[in-house]
Amino acid sequence: MAVAVAASAGVLAGTPIAGAQPTLFEMLGDTSTGSTGSAGSTPDDTKTYSGDATYFKVGLGSCGGTSVNADYVVAISARIWTRALCGKRILATRGMRSVTVTIVDTCPGCAAGDLDLSPAAFAKLGNLSDGRIPITWQFID
Repeated sequence: MAVAVAASAGVLAGTPIAGAQPTLFEMLGDTSTGSTGSAGSTPDDTKTYSGDATYFKVGLGSCGGTSVNADYVVAISARIWTRALCGKRILATRGMRSVTVTIVDTCPGCAAGDLDLSPAAFAKLGNLSDGRIPITWQFID
């Protein structure tokens, strides 16, 4: 995830500057306290979500660990992510195919129902050449 860092005294003092890039804290909320991401919504453990699945090159995630492309991991939308979701598992489904993934990262560009999967997890639901596929998903723990 790329985040712009501003070195302006106004930004450091909390004064917004017109045209400035959002900071990590503005994009994700104050993760040290487990607050929600930018939309402020709290995920519902009993709800079935729907959206699109994409895949990304896995590495160091927002949860602090490093994963590899062969792991079954996911970046969840920054709109619903909280630090408390780190390590939770999700069951993602497409038709008769499903995969269980562990939350390790955030996806700033994802809509609330979208998931950004590791290549290995995405391949369980579709072909990498598909790039984007419709899915449903739910938290399983």
